[in-house]
Amino acid sequence: KEIRQLSERLPQTTAEIADMYTAAARMEVPVQHLGMFTELASEMGSAFDAPANDVAESMGKIANNLQIPITEIRAMADTINYLDDNAISKGADIIDVLKRTSGVASTVGISAENAAALGSTLLTLGERAETASTAINAIFTKFAAATKGTKQFKAAVDEIGMTTEEIQSGMAKDAAGTLMKVAEAIRALPQEKRIG
Repeated sequence: KEIRQLSERLPQTTAEIADMYTAAARMEVPVQHLGMFTELASEMGSAFDAPANDVAESMGKIANNLQIPITEIRAMADTINYLDDNAISKGADIIDVLKRTSGVASTVGISAENAAALGSTLLTLGERAETASTAINAIFTKFAAATKGTKQFKAAVDEIGMTTEEIQSGMAKDAAGTLMKVAEAIRALPQEKRIG
């Protein structure tokens, strides 16, 4: 009944809406929120020129991994829409990056909004979603386990005037702030040493 009612308001067919319900349910969206979630996924699909079924599945996975209550998923959609409107990155690509990184991102202290902004930044710099995701996952993994890094990694951390304990602890509490501290420390190096 809900699906039929939505088909009167949404641009998708009844079968497509049923597929969106299935995708959302597979991502553990509670039954009582399937209608609201599907409607939001439809809006996002239209706004970002992406298949609504893919958006439903991806946003469900993101919400599940980042522990965003489904009732608050619209705020995440608004963040993605803001980044889509104010950066070169596209909303569908930001969602793709979040889908690929949300599992690792859930292990560090980063908000969903900051994770989206980080993805958007790399996309704006010209990275593809796959490359941006791989980079984000690698950074989160290496920094979250900084004390277990290689000798070269520890030497690089020492060179920028930080400690591996400081970085590892920072990633658990405030990953975005820690990434900014690392970037600022690198920026403070002489230009010829920054790349290394």
